[in-house]
Amino acid sequence: MALNFAAKVKIDMTIEKIFSEVFGMPESSIVDTLILTEIGSWDSLAHMILITRLEDTYQVQFSGDQIADMKSVGDARKALLAQGANI
Repeated sequence: MALNFAAKVKIDMTIEKIFSEVFGMPESSIVDTLILTEIGSWDSLAHMILITRLEDTYQVQFSGDQIADMKSVGDARKALLAQGANI
């Protein structure tokens, strides 16, 4: 059974890959303990781009509190899991 394009994109787009693309960092440096303020290219616009990419990829919608509380890669992973994302 062949995967449709949307399913393939979701499989290929890991959290690490999304962070890597949004912030221009190597995937290997994206770990759960990485704090967003430690990323040189992080700002409020990049944060919202990250949120949008995560929501679109995993078909979830974060609450305002979840967005405000997302301060690390691990926080993003926890928020996705709380929304029922299959990561």
